Amino acid sequence: MREVYVAKVARLPFAAVEQVGKRNFKSYLLKKLLKSGKLTKEELPKKAAEIVGRANKFLEELPRLEEETGLSISAEYPPNEGHFSKIPAADLALIMVDALFKDFGQDSAKVRELVDVFFLGTVIAHKTERLAAHAFAKVIALRGGIKHAHSLTEDKACSSALKAIGLAYDAVANHGAEFAVAGGVDKMDGVPDSFVRLGLTDPFSGKLMAGLADQVALEKKLTRGELDDYAYGSYERAAIWQGRHRFIAPVRVSDNLIVARDEEVDKYRVNEMFKKILSNMPTYPESEKEGAALCSLVGAGNSAKYASGGGLFLLADKKGLKKLKLDPLAKILAYAEASGPEPKNFIVEPEEAIEKTFAMSGVPKMSWEKIGHFEINEAFAVGNILLMKKRNIPRDRMNRRGGAIAHGHAIGGTLGATGAKAVDIALADKDRYYELAACNAVDEATAMLLENPYA
Repeated sequence: MREVYVAKVARLPFAAVEQVGKRNFKSYLLKKLLKSGKLTKEELPKKAAEIVGRANKFLEELPRLEEETGLSISAEYPPNEGHFSKIPAADLALIMVDALFKDFGQDSAKVRELVDVFFLGTVIAHKTERLAAHAFAKVIALRGGIKHAHSLTEDKACSSALKAIGLAYDAVANHGAEFAVAGGVDKMDGVPDSFVRLGLTDPFSGKLMAGLADQVALEKKLTRGELDDYAYGSYERAAIWQGRHRFIAPVRVSDNLIVARDEEVDKYRVNEMFKKILSNMPTYPESEKEGAALCSLVGAGNSAKYASGGGLFLLADKKGLKKLKLDPLAKILAYAEASGPEPKNFIVEPEEAIEKTFAMSGVPKMSWEKIGHFEINEAFAVGNILLMKKRNIPRDRMNRRGGAIAHGHAIGGTLGATGAKAVDIALADKDRYYELAACNAVDEATAMLLENPYA
């Protein structure tokens, strides 16, 4: 088994996403009509209500039209909105590829051709974009000049990017690959919210992931105050770290807009007033069913936000580093997974996956106390709090620079982005050992243990 190093990382900024669906269709229309400038403020509500009425009537007519014509007719609310909504996911991935290889200058094309594997995690993009439906990873690899790499598209819910990096790690460690590029990219804007929410629904109980997390939180006797306090800490820490990220690849949206910062983090002024706002934010419904009960604890304030984004790693063995004259950013010690039979327990599975990496690391007496930083996906504050309580992890070792509650969660792309962020944090803070981990539906988790060569 060969040693595997992180040679380069690059990530996209997390782009904020505004949901558009049945629940907020009218407010979406009001904003759209206001932007058009064609109506007075007094006319706006009446016009919006008129459009909603026509839309509802059309939806009611669909079953009859299908029966009469034999046609399959579908209708969706407008897609979620965000600055990346018009940019194909493949183009976002290519921005990261270019960032990975930019430092090689005139040799960039030659170095790209040395890559043996290209593994990319995604959940939404390859199912919703026509150009992404076929051999998504391979098409991106070819477009990015990575001409000879064996390619794979990995779909493992929120663990997709980390699973892809884990597979790439294995390819270098055990299967002869000298160089590997892996990570993830995903979009939650430019797609129907109904599709996104389907991916956030347990296929067995019909509950949303939020509903399952809420169930566990109640069983473990957590309080709303604990969840909100953790969430506030995430916002606060992300705000402090904002602007200090070293590995973000800026995205040119238009001639007038370049996104180079995590947008969600800049939306709020983190102060005592914001803390009160968090505590008053509504909880989520347990499911998508009409009249579904509301969660008791889990809501918008203490859960991950919608986002688009991603990140990539360039991995190499020791020989590869010498060939490219690179100093490593990190050394990967182990990758592991955990899986269970109970869908609601997805939120606590990272513990087992992390524990497995200790046993696989080769580091004598590796333990929870030796980990300087945990970067865990933070889908819901519930999971992070429970792990901190059970393993006595101080808050400054858990998502030290904020997590998905503050900057957003791009499903299949998140662990690529937070992985790059964790490498950055470990180098800046001189943590020797650190963990990446993610929970994912249905009752699974992934984890990776890394070492900072300079700590």
